[in-house]
Amino acid sequence: MQVSREYVTFILDQLAPLGAVETRRMFGCVALFQAGRMFALVDGDAQLYIKADEKNRAQFIAAGFPPFTYVTTRRSGGQQEVALGYYRLPEELVEDNHELLRWAREGTDAARRAPEKKPRKTAHKNSDSAKTNDNTPH
Repeated sequence: MQVSREYVTFILDQLAPLGAVETRRMFGCVALFQAGRMFALVDGDAQLYIKADEKNRAQFIAAGFPPFTYVTTRRSGGQQEVALGYYRLPEELVEDNHELLRWAREGTDAARRAPEKKPRKTAHKNSDSAKTNDNTPH
């Protein structure tokens, strides 16, 4: 299911007091970033999930927020449900700006505490060793 642009705009408006928030499509969802770090995501069912870590995960669980999960196929066959470190806020909290900002700040804090990801290595072609198909006589 595609994420509603209107819903994402609503969420961004609600999160404006946090400062600049960028969006990027990922995993069939829209990911929310602040200072280059992902702190939340919106799925196609218009559900907002906030990042948690070891320091604040217990708060999300105690509040009864379910984790973001997806089903994947194992290499050995069969399927497996995988839970990510993001927890769904109930709609009533999303509509309560004070509560939304409280939980979103927990997410931005968790994102800041996460170790920075190392950039992926890319294959660099050496221009000196590049093969050419030059048929001109030397």
